[in-house]
Amino acid sequence: MLLTPDGPGRVPAPWWVPGNGLYSLEQELHRELPPEHLLYGARVHAAARCEACDDVLFRVTDRPLPWAVVHLTWSGRQEQYPWPRATPLATLNDLLARHPSHDGVVDS
Repeated sequence: MLLTPDGPGRVPAPWWVPGNGLYSLEQELHRELPPEHLLYGARVHAAARCEACDDVLFRVTDRPLPWAVVHLTWSGRQEQYPWPRATPLATLNDLLARHPSHDGVVDS
């Protein structure tokens, strides 16, 4: 099952859609992005979070790449490129291809 724009609650485990806090993920992303980052200045919307590796799936609405998976640093400040690490996705099928199941393992 994949996330779709019209059904954002459907994501494969270990991905999940937080009941609240999506806006805080977007705020943290914008705080961390340095000017040379591919998402700098982009309009993004947090869509899901991976429980296993703490990555965040963002919908990108104003760039050629429609989706990106980002590993936030949670520093609360601008990072040095290439952080925060980001993986652009052309489709949501790429989410499973590039971020396969973590076999139930959760990072500590």
